[in-house]
Amino acid sequence: MKRSWVMAVALVVVGCSGRVEKDDRPAFTIDRTQPFWLEFGRGSGWHGLDTVKIDQTGRVVLHQMKSDRQQNVNVLSWEVATLQLAPEAVAEVLEAVESNDLMGLHKAYHADIADGTQWVLWMKQGAREKSVYFDNRFPPAITRFAEQLDAILARAGLDKVAWQTVPERESRQHEKELWNSIRR
Repeated sequence: MKRSWVMAVALVVVGCSGRVEKDDRPAFTIDRTQPFWLEFGRGSGWHGLDTVKIDQTGRVVLHQMKSDRQQNVNVLSWEVATLQLAPEAVAEVLEAVESNDLMGLHKAYHADIADGTQWVLWMKQGAREKSVYFDNRFPPAITRFAEQLDAILARAGLDKVAWQTVPERESRQHEKELWNSIRR
């Protein structure tokens, strides 16, 4: 999941012109006592998104692309794993959402670059939801959040999860709802 982070840092350092799609939906605060869903994808629309899905119980579902070299050809496939966050780690994730004012982000951030890297953030609680699309443009709030989330997952044992191959017929199904969230 680090490869997207490197691309984002490079784009932030270089600087990109672009446009922002304003979000006129009212911001909301996630109520920690009620069911919620947070999903964050990093990668590309072309090749797919590595995703992290977290719910209020601390259940984390992770998907990542795997690239294997077979007979001088890169063969791409998908893997899935789960992780359980302790209540304190779930609180850390929500604190990262709040401290980076993710609910205050606009609907989309675009750079004037063809191809590249896309991220999607989607948070939902009851009938309220917030989705944000980042197309080669990553405001400091989302890059800080990504770094914080990666650190929380690392402390929770990300390096010890058991990755399982996703059947080819199900590849990229994990990202469909995430992409759909930005079309609303």
